[in-house]
Amino acid sequence: MSKYQIISTPDSLNGALETWFIQNDLFAGVPYALGFDPSKVEASTVIYLELIQINLDLIRHLKSLEKKVVLYHMGDERADKEISAYSECDLVIRNYFFDHILAKTGPAKNIMWAPNGFRTGVGPRAADKLKKASSRQSLAAFLGWINNAASFNQERVAFAQAASNCGENLFVLPSGGFAGGYNVGLYSAIMEDSIFAPCPAGNSPETIRLYDALETGSIPISLRHEFLVSTEALGLIGPVPFPILNSWNELPAYLQSMRQKLTSSPQELDDLQARCIAWWVDYKAAIQEKIALRIQSL
Repeated sequence: MSKYQIISTPDSLNGALETWFIQNDLFAGVPYALGFDPSKVEASTVIYLELIQINLDLIRHLKSLEKKVVLYHMGDERADKEISAYSECDLVIRNYFFDHILAKTGPAKNIMWAPNGFRTGVGPRAADKLKKASSRQSLAAFLGWINNAASFNQERVAFAQAASNCGENLFVLPSGGFAGGYNVGLYSAIMEDSIFAPCPAGNSPETIRLYDALETGSIPISLRHEFLVSTEALGLIGPVPFPILNSWNELPAYLQSMRQKLTSSPQELDDLQARCIAWWVDYKAAIQEKIALRIQSL
């Protein structure tokens, strides 16, 4: 995909946590450029990455130069951003799975979903170098904003209650807000040494934590959400291999059963981890191919 170009603003690239994943796992190494200089962009297809506010004038300018415009739209986790500009793009790739938005494709069918991906610095990781589950120090860990009262379906509230009943089976280090409190070094060090990583919904069911866990070889634990099962999202290559609970109330008992399994059958945990790692490697390849084919068809 080297014939394409990603353009963005300093504010968007500074605010986006997943820039490596986007550039390399989704777009196979397409280079970034800050701003748009027509004299420096020879590609016929421009990928416009926006986190803050979509610049409709820029899209129209690109179209006037006979460029194909692929809008990579980030940050619309509550589905409340202005997206009328979607209709003027050749293709929109967006994070956060909402049926009612993906259904607004019209005759052009020009909207598709892509995963948030992991935070730059947490990954990239070499899948074959990840520490085995049975060799990790912590059974499970959660670092982050546990008291987000505005989380989707109040999942963080339910998770906080369940976490308090997990005892030594769950290491919790709460922060004061989104992306606040802990640097990437501490966060990733604990993730890569934990067997499980509970991933309660934040402002949206999809959280970066899920992908951080997969990239570091920590097995995610989630509740059931549409983006986990839809073939337009993480169900692209089949069911996700990690555990899905019906309620966070089940977490204490689940982790206790995994503690017992770690003693009696550690290979089972290693096998579960290996399935998650392999699935994530295959998924990244599949979503990259899907995006490439979709752009090539423009």
